[in-house]
This record gives sequence, structure tokens and C-alpha cells, in this order.
Amino acid sequence: MDRSLEILFYHFSNFIHKFDSLVMSKFNLFKIVFLAILFSIGIDSFGQSGFVMLGSKEYNVIDRLQIKLGKDSLFNFSDIKPYSRKQVTEQLEHVNQLAEEGKISLSKVDKYNIELCLKENFEYRKGYDSKDSTLNFSDVFTKNSLTHPAYIGVKRDDFSVYTTLHIDYTKGNDNNLTHRLYNNNRTISIRGFLNKNIGYYSYLFEHQEADPLYVNQFVRQYGAVPGEGFYNIFKQTGYDVFNARGGIMFKASKGIDVQFAYDKVFIGDGFRSLILSDFSNNFLFLKLNTRLWRFNYHQIYAELVQTHGFNGGTTYSSNYLYPKKYMAFHQLDVQATKWLTIGAFESVMFGRSNGFSLSYANPIIFYRAIERQEGSPDKVTIGLNLKANPFRKTQFYGQLIINEFSIDQLKQYSKGNFVNKQAIQLGAKMIDFLGVKNLDVQAETNIVRPFVYSHYDTVGSFTHYNQPLAHPLGANFKEYIGIIKYQPINKLQLQAKIIYYKQGLDSAGFNFGGNIFNLYTKNRPRENGFFIGSGILTTCMYTSFTATFELLPNLFFDANAIIRKFTKAGAADFNTNIFSFGMRLNIQRREFDF
Repeated sequence: MDRSLEILFYHFSNFIHKFDSLVMSKFNLFKIVFLAILFSIGIDSFGQSGFVMLGSKEYNVIDRLQIKLGKDSLFNFSDIKPYSRKQVTEQLEHVNQLAEEGKISLSKVDKYNIELCLKENFEYRKGYDSKDSTLNFSDVFTKNSLTHPAYIGVKRDDFSVYTTLHIDYTKGNDNNLTHRLYNNNRTISIRGFLNKNIGYYSYLFEHQEADPLYVNQFVRQYGAVPGEGFYNIFKQTGYDVFNARGGIMFKASKGIDVQFAYDKVFIGDGFRSLILSDFSNNFLFLKLNTRLWRFNYHQIYAELVQTHGFNGGTTYSSNYLYPKKYMAFHQLDVQATKWLTIGAFESVMFGRSNGFSLSYANPIIFYRAIERQEGSPDKVTIGLNLKANPFRKTQFYGQLIINEFSIDQLKQYSKGNFVNKQAIQLGAKMIDFLGVKNLDVQAETNIVRPFVYSHYDTVGSFTHYNQPLAHPLGANFKEYIGIIKYQPINKLQLQAKIIYYKQGLDSAGFNFGGNIFNLYTKNRPRENGFFIGSGILTTCMYTSFTATFELLPNLFFDANAIIRKFTKAGAADFNTNIFSFGMRLNIQRREFDF
């Protein structure tokens, strides 16, 4: 308990220090942009009280409905997640209205899932009592506990606060370990409105976990627990993790939404994202979204943590300020037709001794042009993000990433020059597959060439807190994913997942472009001849099956089985068999699917 309090005060003081540095430092980007927007808030604008947690069941519901209403332009969610609770509620109520008018057919399971999602986001439902109201323990845990998610809270005029607990208690076995696997997560969350203009949310996580051996190997190699930041070794076999998320959000004007938070962001419609994923730790960012007619414009300005030292892969050094770097990102989505959305994006990763470079604060400019004016020290990435619903019950999606653009090398692509740093994702989703209601399938391919995401220094590499910001494998791989989801009855969900990939790893001190933490200027054996699989060839087949029963709203019981076969040239096969059982309340499953 004393150690937990010590960690709590450490993070609180660190937050105050960061906030002071951000808001009070002269010419700081966040100060200039954030305060300018804050003072521009109109008196009639309305805030938002949070976002749907990444990995939550709401995203499965949204995926199905996006495809089912593929040519309905009103049901056009952004490809930047997490989604706002307000947006989710408005669109789900729109679907209910279409169903009442006979314009769409919903299964019993669909109706059940939609209703639970609306109950989860109760403050935005039509008819929600806007007068003073109080939720108390007797209401939540008796009368409503069998049909509603458990929240307690209070609303007074324009101020509101709602809180709930999030619990995950899972145990399992890994055939490569003599000790048990476990995850013991206790989280508390709050959300609400400070007034009608500003909404807020916060999560405080504290958990211990003992992970599979292949995850432990990742931690030892990179000094980071996947998806987390600060950690300590727990009882020699596990990790003690303390983390937090939170932010405020408001509507700056009609069509412009703002979020200032310490959280995660996922960009894309696939199982993976090659642009920005939620695999790494939380980070501080300012996000602006502008929606005008058929255009959706996103901007993200973020502060990240560079690659930094750690003590033998077991714990981070104390009394050490981790070096910072920054990312600027913007993407323009165009709804070309009711069934096709095309997005073009550009991002730059950089570091400056005096903080954020204000040259990248311009929201309407090409970063590459500015980067050239700065002396070309930074890493600029451009690409496309696509989503199409051309056929009934089917969606196609994809991403294209270009780290460096050299016409001369593209003309000689077959030579495999290291400068050719491109990646591509292609995927498809089908709902009610083969006419079976609520049987959904997904297929996805990710191809990433060597040296994508790496740079000539650790500042420019596409990493954060010793973890990849996009794909967990880094680079130099081909990956094939198949997912089947089936919900035969309201409370039972089944999922099967198969992931196969082949990747080239570094060999005997030579850099073949798979490890994005290695500088591409060091230990590279040649200029040409780099293809996917160059280096030590490895293959992996990951298969999992999960059965989930929802006893009460947001109270889940899981049974999971994993078979992972990893082969590395010149080494013995590394096979993993995992079986686990768990109980969750208001939280997503903890998974290590790589």
C-alpha cells in the first residue's frame, strides 16, 4: 500500500510538472493553440463527456452497423478512434429510427447490443432527464443492476459526474512457465461535464500481471510492457503497472471538436493500424476534428517519449527524465460517395532542444516542405487510408504508408534499395456470413518493407516509450489475419483468430530493417537487396479461440485458448500453449496477439 501511494504521488507530481511546463513555457505550441481555441468557445456549444474505451464491445456493434448501412452517409464514423460517446449515441439512435421506419432489418442480437450501448452512454440518450438528478447505490445495484451498466453519480444543472469500477481477474497456464499466468486489474473511471461547454473523463489503472514467456522476452528486449509505461517487477514473475488516462473535450465552434488528453489513438478500420495504433503507452496530445460537408479534417499534436535506457529489461531507472520528442499529424477524409471514403494523411516525427517546432503548427501545409526548410532533419510519412462499402454486407479497407519518396529508387524497385520504405494494408469484413445472422468474418493482410518506421536517430523513429507506435512487429514482415466472430444468442460471444506472419530479423550484428529501434545508418550490410524476410527468417502461427458469456451488462466471463508456433532459422521451434479463464467488469480483454 505504501508503494502504491508513493507511485500515485510520483505520477501526480509528474503530471503537475508537465502541465506547468506545457502551459507556462514561453511560445509553447499547446499553450498557444489550446488557449486560442478555449477562448473561442461559443456560449451555445456543448461538450462531450468522454470516449468509448478502445477494445470495448461497442466497436463490434459499430463495425456491423457501418457495413449494414454502408450507403447511409449519416452513419459515417471517423476512422480515428476512440469514438466519442455523443457520436456513438446519435448514430445508434439513428439506426433505431431507421428500423422503426422499416428501412433496415435488425436481428434480435443487434437490437440487444444497440440497447446496451445506449444504456452505457445514457447521458446522451433522447429523453434523458436534464433536470437535477442523482444516481445512488440503491438505484444502481438493485433495481437497475440486471438491465443497466453499474454507474453511480450526480447531476446538478450543467455539472455532472459519473463513476464506475473496472475489474479484470484472469488466471491461466503457459506450457513454457512453471508459474501461473494472471492479470489482476482494478480501475476506477469518472466522466461528466464541468459545464455545458466542457466535458472530461479520467481512468486510473493499477494492476499486476504475469504474462506468457514470449511477452516476457519482448519486455526484456525493449524494456517495456506492451501498452504500458511505468512498471516494477512483481514477485519475480510478473509486473506491477500503474497508469492513468484522462482529458477534456469541447466543441470550439460548429463542426470543430477539440480533445486535450493523455490517452491513446488508433487510426484505421483494420485489426492492425500501420499509421498509428494503441499498442504503445499513452501519450499527451491535442486533437482537433473539423467536419464540414463531405470533408473530415483531423489534426494531432503530440508529445512522445524517446527510446531510453532501462535496467536490464526489469525496471526503469529512477531519478531520470526521459527524453521527449514530438509528432504532428493531419489527415483529410473525403466522402467521395455514400459508400467510399478516402483519406490522405501526413505526419512528421521530430525533436528540438527548445520544445515543439512552431513551423509544424500550421494546420494547412505540407510537412515535407517545412521539413526541408528546417534542414531536413525529421521523419516525414505520407499515405492513404481507404474504406468502401460497395456491396451489401461487405466492407473493404486499406492503408498505404510511404516513409521516404525517391523516384529514382522506385524506378529500380526490384533492386530492393533500403530507401524504399513502404507499407500496405488490405482488408475485408463481411457480416451475416453465408446467411447466418451475427456471424461476421474479417481477413487482413499487412506488408511492411525493411526499415519502415526507423530513422537515422532515435528521435525520428516511429516509437514511443520503447514500443512501436504502429504495428507491434515493427518492420520487414508479411502478416495474414483471419477473424471469425459469432454471437448466436444475446449473452454469448464466440471468436476465433488466426494470425500468420513471416519476418526477417537482424543477424550477427547486421541490421536488416526489422527492428525499428535500430538506426538505419548503422550496421546496414549493403545498399540494395533488402526484401521482406531479409536476415534471419522467422515464421509464426498464432491461433486463439475465446468464448465470452455476459452474465449481467458489462459483466463478462471468458474462456480462452491460444496455440502459438514460432520458428526461427537455425534455432529450435518455440511453441506456446495457453489456457486461461477470467472475469471482467466494464473492461476489455488483455491480449498479446503477436
